[in-house]
Amino acid sequence: GNLTWEALKRVSSIDDNERELIMSMMGTVIYYPTAQNRDADVIGPTLTSITQLLYGNADAGSGKVNITLLKCNNFTDCTSVTQNTSYVLKPFTTKAEEIMRSISDKIATRSSAPTPSEIGFVNITSEPVYRMLSIGNAIKGSGLAETLIIKYRDVVAVDYAYNFLERSLKIGLDALAKDFKLDTRQTDTARELRDRARGYLTALALEKQAHYSKVQAFNSVASHLEQLERQLRSSMPQHVIDMLGQNGLAMASR
Repeated sequence: GNLTWEALKRVSSIDDNERELIMSMMGTVIYYPTAQNRDADVIGPTLTSITQLLYGNADAGSGKVNITLLKCNNFTDCTSVTQNTSYVLKPFTTKAEEIMRSISDKIATRSSAPTPSEIGFVNITSEPVYRMLSIGNAIKGSGLAETLIIKYRDVVAVDYAYNFLERSLKIGLDALAKDFKLDTRQTDTARELRDRARGYLTALALEKQAHYSKVQAFNSVASHLEQLERQLRSSMPQHVIDMLGQNGLAMASR
């Protein structure tokens, strides 16, 4: 069968569309029953840069982009794979911006709790997104949160995509390393797929750092906002400061 697909089917935390995305980065090999006397199909990756996930290969309109994706004939065993050169994807940049803006609105209005997807986004990103948005909304009407979202959406998207892919690819690597009852040649092929995935992870890390080098560090922005918050608090009456402190404790306990 399809080596990469069979491995990714073991990852219950992702859906079939995400499996296709990861397979498009790793490539795969499809083996056929011995009775067919047919050589295996070696299919190379079509996504080689995280930038493609952020901006795509072409504009598809309505905020979406086109990328080249490996497409399964079916999601059961994916024994036939073709290249879809016009696959429509919501780029990670747009995803990150939409989620950050939704979280920011909820912080500002105290309207509702974060959704599971928003909680997952905060958990998977290594950057202090929630803290940044909280500080940005501390000064009501300042527009700081919106400014931060626009300024850092690309970096957050890179971090989001990198951590998602790193986690998923590592699970896929572990799955490919398990005993599939392969013969010697197939075992060697599985090892080559794992080596390629490890190389891709290294390339992703380098690309992530390249994006990071283009913007100011997150920590310095957070520190600056904290200074503004302290200055604002220093001019407030004590009872207002106490109320803000109680509200912060209530939010922290949720």
